Amino acid sequence: MDAMGKPYRFVPPRFGRFIPALLQRCLPWYMDHKYGVEQWEVRGAKGLRASIDAGHGIILTPNHSRDSDSVGIGFTGIRAETFPHVMAGWHVLLESRFQQFIIPRAGGFSVLREGSDRQAVRTAIDLVAKASRPLILFPEGYVTRTNDRLGILQEGATLIARQAASQRNKKNNGLAVIHAVIIKYQFCGNLDQAAKPKLARLERELNLPEDSSDSLIRRLENIREAIIRDREEKALDEPSEGLLPERAAGLIDALLKPLEEAWGLKDGTTDTYERVRKLRLVILEHSVKKDIIEEENRRLHRQLAQCTWALKLSSYDPDYIAQEPCIERFMETLDSLEEDVFGSIQVSRPWRMVLDIGNAIPVSPRDKTLGQQLKEAMGTQLTTLATELNQPLP
Repeated sequence: MDAMGKPYRFVPPRFGRFIPALLQRCLPWYMDHKYGVEQWEVRGAKGLRASIDAGHGIILTPNHSRDSDSVGIGFTGIRAETFPHVMAGWHVLLESRFQQFIIPRAGGFSVLREGSDRQAVRTAIDLVAKASRPLILFPEGYVTRTNDRLGILQEGATLIARQAASQRNKKNNGLAVIHAVIIKYQFCGNLDQAAKPKLARLERELNLPEDSSDSLIRRLENIREAIIRDREEKALDEPSEGLLPERAAGLIDALLKPLEEAWGLKDGTTDTYERVRKLRLVILEHSVKKDIIEEENRRLHRQLAQCTWALKLSSYDPDYIAQEPCIERFMETLDSLEEDVFGSIQVSRPWRMVLDIGNAIPVSPRDKTLGQQLKEAMGTQLTTLATELNQPLP
């Protein structure tokens, strides 16, 4: 919503060291205060440091399941003694004047994720080719809200890596490498004390009976069902029948298909993120026209809200908990539903954040298997961490 009516303007990175160093000193306090992350651990920092000392051009590719990832990834810089650059969605810079000021000075630069941002891509390639600092790119492109599942990895990270490798090869400057990074959260608090007040608050808001004799999972399922039913009544005029995954998929189509038809988007893609990305692009481009009247502006806002809800609904999979009933997946899902209903999350604590930096993947300019290598590396790291850190529900 922050980008509505505002023409995109590329924001380049700054290269100072004072503000990045100051932010690193404040990072543990901020993560605790803002997100309830009281413990953190970085694994594999020596391997990253070795790539830096070798003069490699480096890309770090973290998974992105929570808003806190984009800040907490800074722990890798603390442990590896470096100040990484980061490619940040333009809408993030628009959220506040403080972020507009601090993100570029921390080494960040903007990217228009909805469209083709050649200047951002060129900047990223140059940064990696020059190997001044590591570059952080979130290859999923959006917050997936499922810490134990990878979203579809977009091609941007591997494209940038190959182009940078090509530049370095031509100048005999050495390797370009990718270090996959997996961020995994573990809940270290009391489940009942954290979950029951949240469940009760949601039940009251959704006019559900507050039955403390039901299991935590049953109460969560009832809440998710009530949210789906409410969205169906708004989009379809009446609730649907059937299993929740099919209903969520039908609701996503009901939200997006009319918009796609209205804007002439008919390429047949089924990936919700890609559908939303293309819709956001045409809506935001239209919103910057000078002759937009207020009624049209409200319509565009409603359309963006529909896109946002479609993306949220794509994470509404009851099998996510059913496949592995653990505390971490339960709390993660509960937080997502709380955000969907109230627009914000009451922070539970304490959380532990583990950042696992994988081994360097050498990049060849013509290696078409790089994307698959990255996907396999991130998948293996994620499975290992989930097995270690997930705690079964009592």
